Amino acid sequence: MLPPKDSPEEKAEIEVYLKSTPGWRDKRAGELGYVNRQSYQDMMRRRGVKLESGKIPPATEVERNPIVELPPVKLFHYKSPQKKAGDEEIAILHAGDGHADKITKSFNKEVYRKRMETMFYSVMTIINLHRNMYPIRKLYIFNTGDNAQGENPFQGSTVGAVSMGARDQVKKLAAPAWNDVIGSFRQEFEEVEFHAVPGNHGHDKGAPETSSYDLLLYDILEAGIGKEKGITINVHDDWWAMVDIENWKHFLFHGDGIPCQQGVPFFALDKKLKSWHMQFGGFSYAYGGHFHKRHTDEISSVLEYFMVGSLASDDDWALKKLGISSNPSQSLYGFHPRHGITWRYPIIVDHKFLPDALPSDTSSTT
Repeated sequence: MLPPKDSPEEKAEIEVYLKSTPGWRDKRAGELGYVNRQSYQDMMRRRGVKLESGKIPPATEVERNPIVELPPVKLFHYKSPQKKAGDEEIAILHAGDGHADKITKSFNKEVYRKRMETMFYSVMTIINLHRNMYPIRKLYIFNTGDNAQGENPFQGSTVGAVSMGARDQVKKLAAPAWNDVIGSFRQEFEEVEFHAVPGNHGHDKGAPETSSYDLLLYDILEAGIGKEKGITINVHDDWWAMVDIENWKHFLFHGDGIPCQQGVPFFALDKKLKSWHMQFGGFSYAYGGHFHKRHTDEISSVLEYFMVGSLASDDDWALKKLGISSNPSQSLYGFHPRHGITWRYPIIVDHKFLPDALPSDTSSTT
């Protein structure tokens, strides 16, 4: 809590506060026991202390690229075997909506860690099967945001729905998990290139767009494992990103700006993508998330989009918004330099959710 009013300690607190950066206030809020920076600033405002608009210094480079003490990674770099007969292809892993620390009847932080691990092994099972036909030396990872659940009660992060604050969700869950996954992939590919855009979770209402816990996660990865040879971490601060692969354009977005009509976002999504296609000079493929439902559609002969599922299961938000909840999954694609996307697989991240064959009807007679 804040020091007693009119005390020397309060005077010193105010003096530092008025010169502080957003990153300092984030840290100080935690030290004083406030839920987040906004709560800390509200208490200061009640005491008549206001930050002057336009005089808040920008975040320092240390704050923009924070270092979190993750376990050291010793990588054994992948050596590709002799070239197979087929044309070389590239793998694309579309990941997003991890919602680390979200709590449902079938999802929590331990399940999150396990499903991230299952994602890695499932991807490599498919990759190794395809490598029997042709080389696959490079992996692109497209992360479309919402890696942490956040702490906004208006997004379902109420007491009992999470076990820790957004900062710890990144530091203790999402960052270590992605650090391990990216490092593991580097041992299976000559190159791993990670591209990421922020989602809407972990972003307080009214805060600057760059005050995103997704961006914090990406900065941690960039400052750490991103310095390893053969690993590139590309942090896209904006809500969208364009990635060029062999002169094919891939458009990344989260999807929280897409409205739903009668619980269905796909009509609005088609319309929005057509507008973006014109606005941004065209692209062949688009990748989004947000709706926790794996979905794909071909809008035209030159545009196809893919929506990723979620690591979370039994998600009340998806049930209330869309009326359905899909299996916890991510997506994997194969990409040919001349033909574009050639194959696609859903990556079911929990074997309990793998579909079973319908039981045979033995009661009927012919």
